[in-house]
Amino acid sequence: MSQPVTKKDSPLVMAIKDIVAGSIGGVGQVITGHPLDTVKVRLQTQSVGSPLYSGTLDCFKKTIANEGFAGLYKGVQSPLVGLCFMNAVMFLAYGQAKSYIQKPGKELTVSELTMAGGVAGATIAFVECPFDLFKSQLQVQVSEGANRQYTGLVDCASKIYKARGIQGIYMGLVPTMARNVPANAAYFGAYELARRMLLDDGQKLSQLPAWKVMLAGGIGGMSYWTLTYPIDVIKSSIQTDSIIPSQRRYAGFIDCASKIYRQRGLAGFYVGFTPCFIRSMPANAACFVLYEQASQVMAGL
Repeated sequence: MSQPVTKKDSPLVMAIKDIVAGSIGGVGQVITGHPLDTVKVRLQTQSVGSPLYSGTLDCFKKTIANEGFAGLYKGVQSPLVGLCFMNAVMFLAYGQAKSYIQKPGKELTVSELTMAGGVAGATIAFVECPFDLFKSQLQVQVSEGANRQYTGLVDCASKIYKARGIQGIYMGLVPTMARNVPANAAYFGAYELARRMLLDDGQKLSQLPAWKVMLAGGIGGMSYWTLTYPIDVIKSSIQTDSIIPSQRRYAGFIDCASKIYRQRGLAGFYVGFTPCFIRSMPANAACFVLYEQASQVMAGL
């Protein structure tokens, strides 16, 4: 006879735990990785003819010199709010996808976990796109005081919505979706594979020490960006473009990709890759170790 479902095992309780643990992981990811994300976005979107920065280190130096250390955290409100919400949705979608894919009495394979990651990536694109848009618009804003286009997250969201409505809020949805599905499949697949490879004989995944979880999370993060970075360049270029249609440089995904290639060649699709790749290890190590720790704490509740 099958065992009755306990309160801890109920789908609703499991969903709530995924949401809470995912939010906690998102906070760690933002705090750890936002400065390098700011550098990445600024390098990706600077003018080809008259670039402000010669590379990662130069961007760091000039940002701090001109705007202080706080300049590296420009736009942090959007991902801090957005990533908490986004990670909650992502880990919830990942958990629900795993439950749907899993066959009764069998453990999920790495390929099945990879598939679940792709489903999670498609789901969060609708949440991630607006927050990434606000973050990117704020990150590339270098003017201060009265010359600033936006005074903060709420002002940015309000002005974009007033200018273009929902269409403006979802500017960049196509490249976000094109990036997210393969990126999150690689992200979760590589993380789960790394965790299993780091297990000692007879050890359970729940017994994996924090440093190994962090290593697996870092590997997952690097896998995310290695495969899909060119699409992220297109996304950033579209999302930092003018919100006024008549002043936009790019008509859409294909037009943006074509212009980047004509102006910079293949190398144009890897501008800013260095800070992004460096960021992926600590940011995702923090995300996954906090997620797993929170999950273990809640498992005892």
